[in-house]
Amino acid sequence: MLTACYWNGICQSSLLVKKIHRTRADIIWQVYKDGYLRQVHLKENWSRSGKTISRRLLNDKAYFSFLKKEIEKAEGRADLFRKKFCNEDLVKLSFKKLIVAAEKIKELWFDYDIINVPAWFWGGDQFRELVKKNLRIPEVEFLTLSTPVKKTFVSQLEFDLLSAAVLIKNKKSNLGETAIKLSDKYGWIPFGYDGPEYWGKEYFIKEIKNNFSSAEKKLKIITAADKENLKQREEIIKKFKLTKQQLGQIGKLNYLALWTDERKKVDFGLSYCYAKILWEIERRFNISYVNLKYLLTEELPLVQSQKEKFLGLSEQRIKNEFTAEFKNGKIKFLTPREQKEFLNNNKEKPGDGIIKGFVASKGLKEKYEGRVKILFTPEDVKKVKTGDFVVASMTTPDYILAMKKAAGFITDEGGITCHAAIVSREMGKPCIIGTKIATQVLKDGDLVEIDTGRGIVRKKYK
Repeated sequence: MLTACYWNGICQSSLLVKKIHRTRADIIWQVYKDGYLRQVHLKENWSRSGKTISRRLLNDKAYFSFLKKEIEKAEGRADLFRKKFCNEDLVKLSFKKLIVAAEKIKELWFDYDIINVPAWFWGGDQFRELVKKNLRIPEVEFLTLSTPVKKTFVSQLEFDLLSAAVLIKNKKSNLGETAIKLSDKYGWIPFGYDGPEYWGKEYFIKEIKNNFSSAEKKLKIITAADKENLKQREEIIKKFKLTKQQLGQIGKLNYLALWTDERKKVDFGLSYCYAKILWEIERRFNISYVNLKYLLTEELPLVQSQKEKFLGLSEQRIKNEFTAEFKNGKIKFLTPREQKEFLNNNKEKPGDGIIKGFVASKGLKEKYEGRVKILFTPEDVKKVKTGDFVVASMTTPDYILAMKKAAGFITDEGGITCHAAIVSREMGKPCIIGTKIATQVLKDGDLVEIDTGRGIVRKKYK
């Protein structure tokens, strides 16, 4: 929906981004239709920004150190706010205080994303190529090194859940207390940007109990796999006699991959806090949560005095295709005439059933065949069956249940450090990213052939 997307547009085009990273998005367009978003960047702007940031990551030690330090500080501020806010009784807060809290959430989001996002979003892929060129090692070995040793949140969740099940089964830990801790750490995963699901205490009690019988066996498998991955990593480092400087570059690449994952924790957690405010406004003024998500944060204060006007405005945005333009950290909605001209100049070209992208993970072989399931929202996760290939604009942690069942992943968006890329390498599954058109060309049930040697997805007609 609108809120998280327009916050992203404002962040990426802001003057502060240029001050920090020496580049920014001069202009971004976001096309909204039927509750879905297509974001458009200028190709030359994207290329220039990637070149600027990737070179700074490679050569400017102070730049990376600054990013790392500021990301940790911004995450700490957001986490502190979230924990305090979750204990607030919003019913007792005045409308003015609700609006102040909404603005604070937006501010915390900006503080984090302005530092975090440009580094991996624009610079990640070009930096990867610079590092790969410097290392001069084969792609398979390079993929192993560029996958972080630290687990993503979804992998760490599985490990923590199994560990909790073992401890509780052996009466070394309290079930209720452990479930609360897991909820505080991982409850945001299924919420995404829009919710409404959030994993609370009862969810984790059920999951812990479900793992009582198999936890120890699964933990041994995970631990053995982790040890094997570390061993492979050490053997590659030794085989190619990588220098301290080269290992430092790999370390930066690993951080970029982790930042994409950790960003979800911060942004999804803040989105949950923001949603709680909208739910309280919904209760007070009888305006649905969905309608409120289609209002800008700065429009919320006027809901109290001009309810019908802004209810009508949000309904118009929900029912009609519209395009938002971002310049200098500000949003502008295109007129119908401007939008028509823009859409005519930026039509996607689906092609003839052959989809090209970038190989994020090869899996165990170079060619695969299977049926696809298209995911537009977390609700679509339910239709994925074991062995299907997940096709999505991009994957996020709230797709993890589908990703565990899937044979592999295909995305419209994403770079080599994106969520799908990292999770696919953790799982050892094939993944093609950055196709731009996969969700447009493919339909549920289509049979596809995936060539991870060439980065091609081919629709099969049989």
